[in-house]
Amino acid sequence: MSLTVGAAPASASITTLCSGYTGCAKAGMSDSGYSAASRTMYWRMYSGHNCTNYAAYRMVRAGLANSRPWTGGGNATYWGTNMPTITNATPTVGSVAWWKAGVKPAGSAGHVAYVERVVSANEIVLSQDSWNGDFSWTRVTRTGTGWPSGFIHFKDARLLNTKAPAIAGTPKIGSTLTASPGTWNPAAATFTYQWLQNGNAIAGATTATLAPKAAQQGKTLSVRVTASSLGYPITSATSAPTDAVAPGAIVSTTAPSISGEAKVGETLTANPGSWNPVADSIRYQWRSAGAPVAGATGPTLVLEPQAVGKPVSVAVTAVKAGYPAVTAVSDATSPVAPGTLTLGSAPTLVGTTQPGAVLQVVVPAPPAHSTTAVQWLRRGVPVPGATSSTYRLTAADLGSRVLAQVTVTRPGYATLTTRTVSSPTVRARPLIRVATAPTRGRLAVYADVTANGVRPVTGAIQIRSRGRLLRQVPLSNGVARATLTGLPRGTRTYRFVLPSTYRVEGGAVARRIKIR
Repeated sequence: MSLTVGAAPASASITTLCSGYTGCAKAGMSDSGYSAASRTMYWRMYSGHNCTNYAAYRMVRAGLANSRPWTGGGNATYWGTNMPTITNATPTVGSVAWWKAGVKPAGSAGHVAYVERVVSANEIVLSQDSWNGDFSWTRVTRTGTGWPSGFIHFKDARLLNTKAPAIAGTPKIGSTLTASPGTWNPAAATFTYQWLQNGNAIAGATTATLAPKAAQQGKTLSVRVTASSLGYPITSATSAPTDAVAPGAIVSTTAPSISGEAKVGETLTANPGSWNPVADSIRYQWRSAGAPVAGATGPTLVLEPQAVGKPVSVAVTAVKAGYPAVTAVSDATSPVAPGTLTLGSAPTLVGTTQPGAVLQVVVPAPPAHSTTAVQWLRRGVPVPGATSSTYRLTAADLGSRVLAQVTVTRPGYATLTTRTVSSPTVRARPLIRVATAPTRGRLAVYADVTANGVRPVTGAIQIRSRGRLLRQVPLSNGVARATLTGLPRGTRTYRFVLPSTYRVEGGAVARRIKIR
Protein backbone atom coordinates (compact mmCIF):
# COMPACT_ATOMS: atom_id res chain seq x y z
CA MET A 1 0.00 0.00 0.00
CA SER A 2 1.21 3.48 -0.77
CA LEU A 3 -0.51 6.75 0.14
CA THR A 4 0.90 10.21 0.61
CA VAL A 5 -1.31 11.82 3.26
CA GLY A 6 -2.24 15.40 2.54
CA ALA A 7 -0.70 15.29 -0.91
CA ALA A 8 -3.76 14.27 -2.96
CA PRO A 9 -4.21 15.91 -6.36
CA ALA A 10 -5.84 19.33 -6.24
CA SER A 11 -9.05 17.83 -7.57
CA ALA A 12 -9.20 15.19 -4.85
CA SER A 13 -11.77 15.79 -2.12
CA ILE A 14 -9.58 14.71 0.80
CA THR A 15 -8.84 17.09 3.68
CA THR A 16 -6.23 16.28 6.30
CA LEU A 17 -7.55 17.03 9.79
CA CYS A 18 -4.40 16.11 11.77
CA SER A 19 -1.07 14.30 11.33
CA GLY A 20 1.12 12.21 13.65
CA TYR A 21 0.24 10.42 16.86
CA THR A 22 1.09 13.46 18.99
CA GLY A 23 -0.45 16.04 16.67
CA CYS A 24 -3.71 14.13 16.37
CA ALA A 25 -3.85 13.52 20.11
CA LYS A 26 -3.54 17.27 20.72
CA ALA A 27 -6.37 17.82 18.24
CA GLY A 28 -8.56 15.36 20.16
CA MET A 29 -8.32 12.67 17.44
CA SER A 30 -7.15 9.43 19.02
CA ASP A 31 -5.08 6.60 17.50
CA SER A 32 -6.97 4.18 19.82
CA GLY A 33 -3.67 2.98 21.32
CA TYR A 34 -2.00 2.02 18.04
CA SER A 35 1.06 4.19 18.74
CA ALA A 36 1.91 1.84 21.65
CA ALA A 37 0.99 -1.36 19.79
CA SER A 38 2.30 -0.54 16.31
CA ARG A 39 5.34 -2.87 16.65
CA THR A 40 2.99 -5.86 16.83
CA MET A 41 1.83 -7.49 13.61
CA TYR A 42 -1.91 -7.94 13.27
CA TRP A 43 -3.42 -10.36 10.75
CA ARG A 44 0.23 -10.98 9.70
CA MET A 45 0.54 -7.44 8.31
CA TYR A 46 3.76 -5.49 8.46
CA SER A 47 4.02 -3.61 11.74
CA GLY A 48 4.72 0.08 12.19
CA HIS A 49 3.43 2.79 9.87
CA ASN A 50 1.28 0.63 7.65
CA CYS A 51 -2.37 1.11 6.68
CA THR A 52 -3.17 -2.63 6.74
CA ASN A 53 -1.62 -3.24 10.16
CA TYR A 54 -3.50 -0.26 11.59
CA ALA A 55 -6.84 -1.41 10.08
CA ALA A 56 -6.24 -4.98 11.31
CA TYR A 57 -5.39 -3.62 14.77
CA ARG A 58 -8.72 -1.76 14.89
CA MET A 59 -10.60 -4.93 13.90
CA VAL A 60 -8.82 -7.01 16.54
CA ARG A 61 -9.51 -4.27 19.08
CA ALA A 62 -13.20 -4.41 18.04
CA GLY A 63 -13.27 -8.11 18.99
CA LEU A 64 -12.08 -10.12 15.96
CA ALA A 65 -9.43 -12.79 16.32
CA ASN A 66 -5.83 -11.88 15.43
CA SER A 67 -5.83 -14.11 12.38
CA ARG A 68 -6.34 -13.01 8.81
CA PRO A 69 -9.98 -13.69 7.76
CA TRP A 70 -8.93 -14.83 4.27
CA THR A 71 -6.11 -16.74 2.66
CA GLY A 72 -3.75 -15.04 0.27
CA GLY A 73 -1.92 -11.74 0.11
CA GLY A 74 -2.32 -9.01 2.68
CA ASN A 75 -1.91 -5.93 0.46
CA ALA A 76 -4.79 -3.50 0.86
CA THR A 77 -6.00 -4.03 -2.69
CA TYR A 78 -6.92 -7.66 -1.82
CA TRP A 79 -9.03 -6.83 1.23
CA GLY A 80 -12.24 -6.03 -0.59
CA THR A 81 -11.81 -8.58 -3.39
CA ASN A 82 -11.16 -11.38 -0.90
CA MET A 83 -14.13 -10.41 1.32
CA PRO A 84 -16.86 -9.69 -1.29
CA THR A 85 -19.78 -10.89 0.85
CA ILE A 86 -19.20 -8.19 3.47
CA THR A 87 -18.09 -5.42 1.11
CA ASN A 88 -20.51 -2.82 -0.27
CA ALA A 89 -20.78 0.89 -1.04
CA THR A 90 -22.33 1.91 2.30
CA PRO A 91 -20.04 3.61 4.83
CA THR A 92 -20.63 2.75 8.48
CA VAL A 93 -18.75 3.64 11.63
CA GLY A 94 -16.24 0.86 12.36
CA SER A 95 -16.11 -0.42 8.79
CA VAL A 96 -12.89 -0.45 6.76
CA ALA A 97 -12.72 2.01 3.87
CA TRP A 98 -10.98 0.28 0.96
CA TRP A 99 -9.30 1.60 -2.19
CA LYS A 100 -8.26 -0.73 -4.97
CA ALA A 101 -4.73 -0.49 -6.33
CA GLY A 102 -4.37 2.51 -8.61
CA VAL A 103 -7.55 4.21 -7.37
CA LYS A 104 -6.54 7.70 -6.24
CA PRO A 105 -5.19 8.50 -3.75
CA ALA A 106 -3.98 4.89 -3.26
CA GLY A 107 -0.85 3.56 -4.92
CA SER A 108 -0.13 0.21 -6.53
CA ALA A 109 -0.90 -1.74 -3.31
CA GLY A 110 -4.28 -0.07 -2.58
CA HIS A 111 -5.21 1.49 0.74
CA VAL A 112 -7.41 0.83 3.78
CA ALA A 113 -8.54 3.13 6.60
CA TYR A 114 -10.89 3.01 9.59
CA VAL A 115 -14.24 4.87 9.33
CA GLU A 116 -14.51 7.05 12.44
CA ARG A 117 -17.60 9.01 11.48
CA VAL A 118 -20.25 9.13 8.76
CA VAL A 119 -21.25 12.75 8.21
CA SER A 120 -23.56 11.92 5.31
CA ALA A 121 -23.82 9.43 2.47
CA ASN A 122 -21.26 11.55 0.67
CA GLU A 123 -18.89 12.57 3.48
CA ILE A 124 -16.88 10.48 5.95
CA VAL A 125 -14.08 10.98 8.49
CA LEU A 126 -11.27 8.40 8.57
CA SER A 127 -8.27 7.50 10.72
CA GLN A 128 -5.35 5.75 9.01
CA ASP A 129 -1.68 4.99 9.02
CA SER A 130 0.48 4.97 5.91
CA TRP A 131 3.50 3.06 4.62
CA ASN A 132 6.44 5.45 4.46
CA GLY A 133 4.07 8.05 5.90
CA ASP A 134 2.45 8.89 9.23
CA PHE A 135 -0.75 8.45 11.20
CA SER A 136 -3.54 10.93 10.29
CA TRP A 137 -7.22 11.73 10.30
CA THR A 138 -8.85 12.90 7.04
CA ARG A 139 -12.20 14.06 5.76
CA VAL A 140 -13.26 12.52 2.43
CA THR A 141 -16.16 13.69 0.25
CA ARG A 142 -17.59 11.94 -2.75
CA THR A 143 -16.94 14.84 -5.19
CA GLY A 144 -13.86 14.56 -7.40
CA THR A 145 -11.43 11.70 -6.78
CA GLY A 146 -10.60 10.05 -3.49
CA TRP A 147 -13.85 8.22 -2.62
CA PRO A 148 -13.21 4.61 -1.46
CA SER A 149 -13.84 1.67 -3.81
CA GLY A 150 -15.98 0.11 -1.08
CA PHE A 151 -16.47 -0.49 2.62
CA ILE A 152 -15.68 -3.82 4.33
CA HIS A 153 -17.97 -4.63 7.25
CA PHE A 154 -15.83 -6.98 9.38
CA LYS A 155 -17.28 -5.77 12.68
CA ASP A 156 -19.04 -2.41 12.45
CA ALA A 157 -19.36 -0.28 15.55
CA ARG A 158 -22.79 -0.53 17.13
CA LEU A 159 -25.06 1.71 19.14
CA LEU A 160 -24.85 0.41 22.71
CA ASN A 161 -27.72 0.66 25.14
CA THR A 162 -25.91 1.30 28.41
CA LYS A 163 -29.06 2.00 30.43
CA ALA A 164 -32.38 0.37 29.51
CA PRO A 165 -35.43 2.42 28.49
CA ALA A 166 -37.84 3.20 31.31
CA ILE A 167 -41.50 4.13 31.78
CA ALA A 168 -42.65 6.94 34.07
CA GLY A 169 -46.22 7.31 35.31
CA THR A 170 -48.93 5.17 36.81
CA PRO A 171 -50.29 2.33 34.64
CA LYS A 172 -53.93 3.31 34.95
CA ILE A 173 -56.65 4.05 32.42
CA GLY A 174 -56.85 7.79 32.01
CA SER A 175 -53.25 8.46 33.05
CA THR A 176 -50.34 9.17 30.72
CA LEU A 177 -47.19 7.07 30.65
CA THR A 178 -43.96 8.56 29.34
CA ALA A 179 -41.06 6.56 27.93
CA SER A 180 -37.45 7.63 28.33
CA PRO A 181 -35.07 6.14 25.76
CA GLY A 182 -32.40 5.17 28.25
CA THR A 183 -28.73 5.88 27.67
CA TRP A 184 -26.91 5.07 24.43
CA ASN A 185 -23.33 5.21 23.26
CA PRO A 186 -22.70 7.21 21.20
CA ALA A 187 -25.19 9.69 22.53
CA ALA A 188 -26.01 11.34 19.18
CA ALA A 189 -28.95 9.09 18.24
CA THR A 190 -32.59 9.51 17.26
CA PHE A 191 -35.29 7.28 18.71
CA THR A 192 -38.57 5.71 17.72
CA TYR A 193 -40.98 4.01 20.08
CA GLN A 194 -43.31 1.02 20.02
CA TRP A 195 -45.51 0.31 23.02
CA LEU A 196 -46.28 -3.29 23.89
CA GLN A 197 -49.09 -4.91 25.90
CA ASN A 198 -48.16 -8.29 27.35
CA GLY A 199 -45.23 -8.20 24.92
CA ASN A 200 -47.35 -7.58 21.80
CA ALA A 201 -47.24 -4.37 19.77
CA ILE A 202 -50.12 -1.90 20.26
CA ALA A 203 -51.22 -0.62 16.85
CA GLY A 204 -50.46 3.08 16.38
CA ALA A 205 -48.73 3.47 19.77
CA THR A 206 -45.47 4.86 18.42
CA THR A 207 -44.83 8.07 20.36
CA ALA A 208 -42.97 8.64 23.61
CA THR A 209 -46.25 8.81 25.55
CA LEU A 210 -49.17 6.43 25.96
CA ALA A 211 -52.55 6.95 27.58
CA PRO A 212 -53.77 3.43 28.48
CA LYS A 213 -57.24 2.65 27.19
CA ALA A 214 -59.84 0.10 28.22
CA ALA A 215 -58.21 -2.45 25.89
CA GLN A 216 -55.06 -2.37 28.05
CA GLN A 217 -56.82 -2.85 31.39
CA GLY A 218 -55.31 -5.76 33.31
CA LYS A 219 -52.30 -6.07 30.97
CA THR A 220 -48.66 -5.13 31.50
CA LEU A 221 -47.08 -2.47 29.32
CA SER A 222 -43.53 -2.05 28.06
CA VAL A 223 -41.88 0.07 25.40
CA ARG A 224 -39.39 -0.91 22.74
CA VAL A 225 -37.01 1.91 21.82
CA THR A 226 -35.22 1.78 18.50
CA ALA A 227 -32.10 3.95 18.23
CA SER A 228 -30.61 5.11 14.96
CA SER A 229 -27.62 7.28 14.17
CA LEU A 230 -25.97 7.90 10.82
CA GLY A 231 -23.29 5.30 10.17
CA TYR A 232 -24.52 2.76 12.77
CA PRO A 233 -26.80 -0.27 12.48
CA ILE A 234 -30.28 0.31 13.91
CA THR A 235 -30.52 -1.14 17.45
CA SER A 236 -33.49 -1.72 19.78
CA ALA A 237 -33.88 -2.14 23.54
CA THR A 238 -37.02 -2.85 25.60
CA SER A 239 -38.02 -1.52 29.00
CA ALA A 240 -39.11 -3.64 31.93
CA PRO A 241 -42.90 -4.21 32.01
CA THR A 242 -45.18 -2.15 34.22
CA ASP A 243 -47.68 -3.53 36.67
CA ALA A 244 -51.03 -4.52 35.17
CA VAL A 245 -53.02 -1.50 34.01
CA ALA A 246 -55.58 -0.52 36.63
CA PRO A 247 -59.10 0.83 35.95
CA GLY A 248 -59.32 4.62 35.63
CA ALA A 249 -61.62 7.40 36.71
CA ILE A 250 -62.77 10.55 34.96
CA VAL A 251 -61.07 13.54 36.57
CA SER A 252 -61.90 17.21 36.15
CA THR A 253 -58.50 18.71 35.44
CA THR A 254 -59.83 22.21 34.75
CA ALA A 255 -63.00 23.31 36.51
CA PRO A 256 -66.05 24.36 34.48
CA SER A 257 -66.44 28.11 34.07
CA ILE A 258 -68.97 30.65 32.84
CA SER A 259 -68.39 33.43 30.34
CA GLY A 260 -70.70 36.35 29.66
CA GLU A 261 -72.18 39.21 31.67
CA ALA A 262 -74.42 38.33 34.60
CA LYS A 263 -77.18 40.68 33.54
CA VAL A 264 -80.81 40.19 32.56
CA GLY A 265 -81.18 39.77 28.82
CA GLU A 266 -77.57 38.65 28.36
CA THR A 267 -76.49 35.11 27.46
CA LEU A 268 -74.17 33.09 29.68
CA THR A 269 -72.06 30.34 28.11
CA ALA A 270 -70.73 27.31 29.97
CA ASN A 271 -67.17 26.13 29.42
CA PRO A 272 -67.19 22.45 30.43
CA GLY A 273 -63.57 22.59 31.57
CA SER A 274 -61.10 19.79 30.90
CA TRP A 275 -61.56 16.13 31.71
CA ASN A 276 -59.11 13.25 31.77
CA PRO A 277 -59.82 11.11 29.87
CA VAL A 278 -61.90 13.09 27.37
CA ALA A 279 -65.58 12.45 28.04
CA ASP A 280 -67.85 10.88 25.44
CA SER A 281 -70.54 13.45 26.24
CA ILE A 282 -71.19 16.42 28.54
CA ARG A 283 -74.41 17.29 30.37
CA TYR A 284 -75.33 20.71 31.79
CA GLN A 285 -77.64 21.93 34.53
CA TRP A 286 -77.82 25.66 35.26
CA ARG A 287 -78.46 26.78 38.82
CA SER A 288 -79.82 30.05 40.21
CA ALA A 289 -78.81 30.71 43.81
CA GLY A 290 -77.95 27.00 43.97
CA ALA A 291 -81.36 25.76 42.78
CA PRO A 292 -81.74 24.05 39.38
CA VAL A 293 -83.30 26.23 36.68
CA ALA A 294 -86.12 24.25 35.08
CA GLY A 295 -85.32 23.26 31.50
CA ALA A 296 -81.90 24.97 31.54
CA THR A 297 -79.85 21.97 30.40
CA GLY A 298 -77.92 23.39 27.44
CA PRO A 299 -74.49 25.01 27.23
CA THR A 300 -76.04 28.53 27.19
CA LEU A 301 -78.53 30.38 29.39
CA VAL A 302 -80.45 33.59 28.61
CA LEU A 303 -80.95 35.42 31.90
CA GLU A 304 -84.61 36.19 32.67
CA PRO A 305 -85.95 38.94 34.99
CA GLN A 306 -86.57 36.44 37.81
CA ALA A 307 -82.80 35.91 38.06
CA VAL A 308 -82.12 39.48 39.27
CA GLY A 309 -80.06 39.53 42.46
CA LYS A 310 -79.20 35.82 42.35
CA PRO A 311 -75.79 34.28 41.54
CA VAL A 312 -75.74 31.72 38.72
CA SER A 313 -73.60 28.56 38.43
CA VAL A 314 -73.54 25.55 36.14
CA ALA A 315 -73.12 21.86 37.01
CA VAL A 316 -71.24 19.93 34.31
CA THR A 317 -71.45 16.13 34.23
CA ALA A 318 -68.89 14.15 32.21
CA VAL A 319 -70.05 10.81 30.83
CA LYS A 320 -67.82 8.08 29.37
CA ALA A 321 -68.62 4.47 28.62
CA GLY A 322 -67.27 2.19 31.34
CA TYR A 323 -66.64 5.07 33.79
CA PRO A 324 -68.83 6.44 36.55
CA ALA A 325 -70.28 9.84 35.62
CA VAL A 326 -68.58 12.71 37.42
CA THR A 327 -70.06 16.17 38.11
CA ALA A 328 -68.14 19.38 38.68
CA VAL A 329 -69.70 22.78 39.47
CA SER A 330 -68.41 26.12 38.26
CA ASP A 331 -67.85 29.13 40.49
CA ALA A 332 -70.97 31.26 40.78
CA THR A 333 -71.30 34.55 38.97
CA SER A 334 -71.91 37.79 40.81
CA PRO A 335 -75.59 38.43 41.56
CA VAL A 336 -77.45 38.98 38.30
CA ALA A 337 -77.84 42.70 37.57
CA PRO A 338 -80.96 44.27 36.04
CA GLY A 339 -80.94 44.35 32.26
CA THR A 340 -80.31 47.42 30.14
CA LEU A 341 -83.11 48.84 28.01
CA THR A 342 -82.15 50.50 24.75
CA LEU A 343 -83.93 52.32 21.97
CA GLY A 344 -82.88 51.99 18.38
CA SER A 345 -82.37 55.76 18.26
CA ALA A 346 -83.14 58.83 20.36
CA PRO A 347 -86.74 60.11 20.50
CA THR A 348 -87.37 63.15 18.30
CA LEU A 349 -89.79 66.12 18.13
CA VAL A 350 -92.02 66.87 15.15
CA GLY A 351 -93.91 70.16 14.66
CA THR A 352 -93.46 73.95 14.71
CA THR A 353 -92.76 76.08 17.76
CA GLN A 354 -95.51 78.71 17.76
CA PRO A 355 -98.31 79.23 20.22
CA GLY A 356 -101.25 77.00 19.28
CA ALA A 357 -99.07 74.57 17.30
CA VAL A 358 -98.82 70.91 18.38
CA LEU A 359 -95.48 69.18 19.03
CA GLN A 360 -95.31 65.39 18.88
CA VAL A 361 -92.63 63.12 20.36
CA VAL A 362 -91.70 60.19 18.13
CA VAL A 363 -90.35 57.25 20.14
CA PRO A 364 -88.53 54.40 18.26
CA ALA A 365 -90.04 50.96 18.79
CA PRO A 366 -89.50 50.25 22.51
CA PRO A 367 -88.28 46.84 23.72
CA ALA A 368 -90.85 44.07 23.97
CA HIS A 369 -92.91 43.86 27.15
CA SER A 370 -91.91 47.40 28.18
CA THR A 371 -93.99 50.45 29.16
CA THR A 372 -93.30 53.98 27.90
CA ALA A 373 -94.21 57.25 29.69
CA VAL A 374 -93.78 60.87 28.48
CA GLN A 375 -93.28 64.11 30.41
CA TRP A 376 -92.98 67.48 28.64
CA LEU A 377 -90.52 69.98 30.09
CA ARG A 378 -90.33 73.77 29.70
CA ARG A 379 -86.93 75.22 30.45
CA GLY A 380 -86.09 71.88 32.10
CA VAL A 381 -89.12 72.02 34.43
CA PRO A 382 -91.99 69.53 34.02
CA VAL A 383 -95.15 71.06 32.58
CA PRO A 384 -98.04 69.97 34.83
CA GLY A 385 -100.35 67.50 33.12
CA ALA A 386 -98.28 67.34 29.91
CA THR A 387 -97.78 63.58 29.75
CA SER A 388 -99.14 62.50 26.38
CA SER A 389 -97.20 61.98 23.17
CA THR A 390 -98.38 65.41 21.88
CA TYR A 391 -98.22 68.87 23.42
CA ARG A 392 -100.05 72.03 22.30
CA LEU A 393 -97.91 75.12 22.81
CA THR A 394 -99.43 78.03 24.75
CA ALA A 395 -98.51 81.61 25.52
CA ALA A 396 -96.83 80.27 28.64
CA ASP A 397 -94.20 78.65 26.40
CA LEU A 398 -93.25 81.91 24.64
CA GLY A 399 -89.56 82.60 24.93
CA SER A 400 -88.87 79.09 26.16
CA ARG A 401 -87.53 75.85 24.71
CA VAL A 402 -89.47 72.67 25.36
CA LEU A 403 -88.54 69.00 25.16
CA ALA A 404 -90.02 65.60 25.92
CA GLN A 405 -88.60 63.22 28.51
CA VAL A 406 -89.28 59.54 27.72
CA THR A 407 -89.18 56.86 30.44
CA VAL A 408 -89.12 53.16 29.52
CA THR A 409 -89.70 50.49 32.17
CA ARG A 410 -89.75 46.69 32.14
CA PRO A 411 -89.62 44.20 35.02
CA GLY A 412 -86.08 43.01 35.67
CA TYR A 413 -84.52 45.92 33.79
CA ALA A 414 -83.08 49.22 34.90
CA THR A 415 -85.40 52.12 34.03
CA LEU A 416 -84.35 53.94 30.87
CA THR A 417 -84.84 57.72 30.88
CA THR A 418 -83.94 59.73 27.81
CA ARG A 419 -84.83 63.14 26.41
CA THR A 420 -85.34 64.66 23.03
CA VAL A 421 -83.24 67.55 21.85
CA SER A 422 -84.77 70.84 23.00
CA SER A 423 -87.04 72.56 20.52
CA PRO A 424 -86.18 75.94 19.05
CA THR A 425 -87.36 78.89 21.20
CA VAL A 426 -91.13 79.24 21.07
CA ARG A 427 -91.94 82.56 19.36
CA ALA A 428 -95.16 84.07 17.98
CA ARG A 429 -95.28 84.97 14.30
CA PRO A 430 -95.84 88.78 13.95
CA LEU A 431 -98.35 90.59 11.76
CA ILE A 432 -96.74 93.83 10.54
CA ARG A 433 -99.00 96.50 9.00
CA VAL A 434 -97.28 99.55 7.53
CA ALA A 435 -98.84 102.80 6.21
CA THR A 436 -96.67 105.48 4.51
CA ALA A 437 -97.25 109.07 3.31
CA PRO A 438 -94.49 110.35 0.99
CA THR A 439 -94.07 114.10 0.28
CA ARG A 440 -91.28 116.23 -1.11
CA GLY A 441 -88.10 114.85 0.50
CA ARG A 442 -90.11 113.39 3.33
CA LEU A 443 -91.75 110.07 4.33
CA ALA A 444 -94.25 109.63 7.15
CA VAL A 445 -94.40 106.06 8.47
CA TYR A 446 -96.98 104.32 10.64
CA ALA A 447 -96.34 100.66 11.68
CA ASP A 448 -98.66 98.48 13.75
CA VAL A 449 -97.35 95.08 14.99
CA THR A 450 -99.42 92.31 16.62
CA ALA A 451 -98.61 88.69 17.52
CA ASN A 452 -100.69 85.83 18.88
CA GLY A 453 -100.37 85.68 22.64
CA VAL A 454 -98.15 88.79 22.95
CA ARG A 455 -99.79 91.97 24.21
CA PRO A 456 -98.23 94.36 23.39
CA VAL A 457 -95.38 93.56 20.99
CA THR A 458 -92.22 95.32 22.09
CA GLY A 459 -88.99 96.11 20.29
CA ALA A 460 -88.39 98.47 17.37
CA ILE A 461 -89.01 98.82 13.66
CA GLN A 462 -85.94 99.32 11.50
CA ILE A 463 -86.40 101.35 8.30
CA ARG A 464 -83.86 100.29 5.64
CA SER A 465 -83.17 101.17 2.02
CA ARG A 466 -80.46 99.84 -0.22
CA GLY A 467 -78.88 97.98 2.70
CA ARG A 468 -78.63 101.05 4.91
CA LEU A 469 -80.38 101.57 8.23
CA LEU A 470 -82.23 104.89 7.93
CA ARG A 471 -84.04 104.93 11.25
CA GLN A 472 -84.87 102.60 14.17
CA VAL A 473 -88.24 103.47 15.72
CA PRO A 474 -89.24 101.95 19.10
CA LEU A 475 -92.65 100.29 19.39
CA SER A 476 -95.05 101.77 21.89
CA ASN A 477 -98.02 99.52 22.61
CA GLY A 478 -97.17 97.75 19.36
CA VAL A 479 -97.13 100.99 17.29
CA ALA A 480 -94.19 102.87 15.73
CA ARG A 481 -94.52 106.37 14.19
CA ALA A 482 -91.77 108.32 12.43
CA THR A 483 -91.12 110.89 9.69
CA LEU A 484 -87.99 110.64 7.61
CA THR A 485 -86.67 113.83 6.02
CA GLY A 486 -83.98 114.71 3.53
CA LEU A 487 -84.78 111.75 1.33
CA PRO A 488 -83.61 111.80 -2.27
CA ARG A 489 -86.12 112.01 -5.09
CA GLY A 490 -87.03 108.85 -6.93
CA THR A 491 -88.70 105.52 -6.48
CA ARG A 492 -86.95 103.09 -4.13
CA THR A 493 -87.68 99.98 -2.08
CA TYR A 494 -87.99 100.60 1.62
CA ARG A 495 -87.95 97.72 4.11
CA PHE A 496 -89.63 97.87 7.49
CA VAL A 497 -87.93 95.22 9.64
CA LEU A 498 -88.92 93.82 13.05
CA PRO A 499 -85.85 92.04 14.61
CA SER A 500 -86.58 88.86 16.60
CA THR A 501 -87.21 89.09 20.30
CA TYR A 502 -87.21 86.24 22.76
CA ARG A 503 -91.02 85.92 22.31
CA VAL A 504 -91.67 87.14 18.75
CA GLU A 505 -90.14 86.01 15.47
CA GLY A 506 -88.52 88.58 13.26
CA GLY A 507 -90.40 89.84 10.21
CA ALA A 508 -90.26 92.45 7.46
CA VAL A 509 -92.47 94.35 5.02
CA ALA A 510 -91.18 95.93 1.77
CA ARG A 511 -92.70 98.88 -0.12
CA ARG A 512 -91.83 100.61 -3.42
CA ILE A 513 -92.20 104.28 -2.58
CA LYS A 514 -91.74 107.39 -4.82
CA ILE A 515 -90.29 110.48 -3.15
CA ARG A 516 -90.93 113.76 -5.03
